[in-house]
Amino acid sequence: MTPAEEERLLMEKVQQADFVVVELTLYTNTHPNDMEALEQWREAIKKAAQVRRQYESRYGPISLNSIPTQQALEVGWRWNQSPWPWQR
Repeated sequence: MTPAEEERLLMEKVQQADFVVVELTLYTNTHPNDMEALEQWREAIKKAAQVRRQYESRYGPISLNSIPTQQALEVGWRWNQSPWPWQR
């Protein structure tokens, strides 16, 4: 598997995890007493954060809301230089 394919697959995992969080958020907004769904939502948040950290530790921040990595703090993250994360 090429490095580009590895990055794409990891980004897909980030997107999938984020999708689950959004869907469970919508569901729990309309079903606030569903304790099982609330627990699934809490776990989905943790999983999404873990996958996002994994991606960002290898490929850099995904958004401005990302906590800077040590490398970004030392070298500096230059948003005005390519490739941007979605251009790789």
